[in-house]
Amino acid sequence: MNRTDLNAYMLEVRRLTDAKGFSAAPDRIWEMLALIHTEISEATDAYKKGASYDEIGTELADAIIRILHLCSTLEIDIEALYQAKMKKNWERPYRYNTVRGG
Repeated sequence: MNRTDLNAYMLEVRRLTDAKGFSAAPDRIWEMLALIHTEISEATDAYKKGASYDEIGTELADAIIRILHLCSTLEIDIEALYQAKMKKNWERPYRYNTVRGG
């Protein structure tokens, strides 16, 4: 798998949100978290209603955009955190910490 620079995507999202007037003020963090949740809920609702995978994917893309916007606001190095988390997850045993389902 080729390495993807998530920080570059994050910067692109930040340029877009700044250009379109969406605030990244620290007092909006709670709202930004709620909007991420809203996009996931919209994807869930679309799936439940039988929407196409493209429609569901559009909602998931909105969630990713909102997550990257929040990461830029908090000045999180999402690329480094993603790579570290994936490395840790690859090292875990099969169905790590799962008792039922999964």
